[in-house]
Amino acid sequence: MPARNHRNRYSPAKACPRCRTALDGGPVLFHCATCRRAVYAADLPTETTAPVRRAA
Repeated sequence: MPARNHRNRYSPAKACPRCRTALDGGPVLFHCATCRRAVYAADLPTETTAPVRRAA
């Protein structure tokens, strides 16, 4: 049985802001093979959500 990469389950692949193809590298500096551009993680839009806690 192949090992699962649980990291991809929680964070989708980052996309290039210019051409929208998947980026390689990370976690600080990503590279776009299509437009040959370097993109910093700080320049990528990210959304983080906290789980909703229920009152006891």
